[in-house]
This record gives sequence, structure tokens and C-alpha cells, in this order.
Amino acid sequence: MSGCQASMVSYTQANRGRRLLQRRGIFSEIHRLERIGPEGCGYVLEAAASCQTVQEILERNGITAKRLQKE
Repeated sequence: MSGCQASMVSYTQANRGRRLLQRRGIFSEIHRLERIGPEGCGYVLEAAASCQTVQEILERNGITAKRLQKE
């Protein structure tokens, strides 16, 4: 899937984000981070949309991503 990867602090936030994107017709999947970095463990929400679109939808609904990067 090409699009955007949003690092999330918890599965709950990632799942809320996935449901928000789904309601807008954007396919997304949640994956647990393989490597544990300085931020600790977390999850990645991979979405088939631009990072700008993903960020706008998440922020508008009170969900913050630790990091967004193009896939």
C-alpha cells in the first residue's frame, strides 16, 4: 500500500484513527512497531492517502500522531 504511515502511541488511538479514515473511504491498516526506540513501543497506522489528508482528519478529531511519513 502506498500512502502515509502515522506512528501512534497506543493501539486505541491507532484504531480510532483507522475508523475515522474508514468512514471517509480511506483504507488503512494497523501494525505494531517492530523496533523499540526512545519513544517506547507503539503502533503504525498505514493509510492509502496523502500524509496531509491523514493529518487533517486525525487532528480535526483530536488524535495526534507522533510522526507522519510518506510510504
